[in-house]
Amino acid sequence: MKRFIICAMLVMAFGVFSNVEAQFKTPKMVWGFAAGGVHGANVNADEWNMQYRAFLQQQFAEKWEWQIGLGWLELSAPNVYNTQIGVVDARVLFSPISASDLNPYVYAGVGVAKTLVGGTSFMPTVPVGIGVQTKIFRGVYMNASTGYTLVISDKLDGIVRSAANTNIITNEKNDGYYGFTIGFSVSLGPDNDNPEDMKKLDAAEARRIKELAAAEAVRVKQQADAEAAAKLAKATTDADAKLAKETADAEARRLAEQKGADTVIVLMKGKTVVLRGVNFEFNKATLMAYSDRILLRAYNAMVANPNVSVVITGHTDNIGSQEFNQTLSLERAQTVRNWLVERGIASNRMRTTGRGFNEPVASNDTDEGRAQNRRIEFYVEQ
Repeated sequence: MKRFIICAMLVMAFGVFSNVEAQFKTPKMVWGFAAGGVHGANVNADEWNMQYRAFLQQQFAEKWEWQIGLGWLELSAPNVYNTQIGVVDARVLFSPISASDLNPYVYAGVGVAKTLVGGTSFMPTVPVGIGVQTKIFRGVYMNASTGYTLVISDKLDGIVRSAANTNIITNEKNDGYYGFTIGFSVSLGPDNDNPEDMKKLDAAEARRIKELAAAEAVRVKQQADAEAAAKLAKATTDADAKLAKETADAEARRLAEQKGADTVIVLMKGKTVVLRGVNFEFNKATLMAYSDRILLRAYNAMVANPNVSVVITGHTDNIGSQEFNQTLSLERAQTVRNWLVERGIASNRMRTTGRGFNEPVASNDTDEGRAQNRRIEFYVEQ
């Protein structure tokens, strides 16, 4: 029977791994709890009992994860022995292939066990087995596993094995047990490794930006029409009315062409790009709502150039003290960096700095000049 169970575990692993195609995306780190049945592999009278296990699991390489667990279990054989055991172990999980909604794996590890009643010394253990993980909903997973734990000792059940009753794996006087667990785990970080989720977010963001752009185009056209109507109303001759309409139409076309052309940000090493249209609330580092459409262009440029690193620099006008403006310019640069990080751009690709009002590009004596000096710049380092 014991040999049959072990062979069945190996056949199950081969069958699962040979019938899957797409890859299941595991979270970076999870903690979980599982419960199930356990059966001693020590005497013929061993029976099924309960076991419980809490664990912390993290991915450290593609297809590889480590897991640290703390467990409790009970082993018994009627009229022979009964013992409660505490177990601590570390396991390595390997997932060679996974389906889009299932992540089967094999595991092996090392640990220690100790009887909790009657107290023995710590006994080394070697757990091996197979398991599967599936996603229930965002950030929550269900886990199921089955395996065998070899105990490098003959003291687990308090009964000395005879020479004819050796372990079927080592052929030595080693105790052991096998069983199964079913449990749940929760992601400890954002579930940002799911490409389908990211595609949906990107598509929704693109639709929202497109709607904003369409609304802005309508507003610009309405404003141009209103200005043209006002000029036509003031015209005293047919020539004046014609000139006013032509002027308004030309301005509307210029604004529409500018908005249609200004859709791509090009990042070149050693070049500085000014993010015109990224504005903040007065004396704050809080982005104005319409700044998103410009920041999305910066995001698209960073995605299109994955090897590029930039320095994000904030600038202010000269209203207020130098110390205040120095701090404010740095906070505004950090706000832009955080906006990009929240949408998936790696933080190590961006540095921030603030220049206050030390590097103006226009006169601070006029409203127009001060507006030009309040700006965010991207300098491409590599």
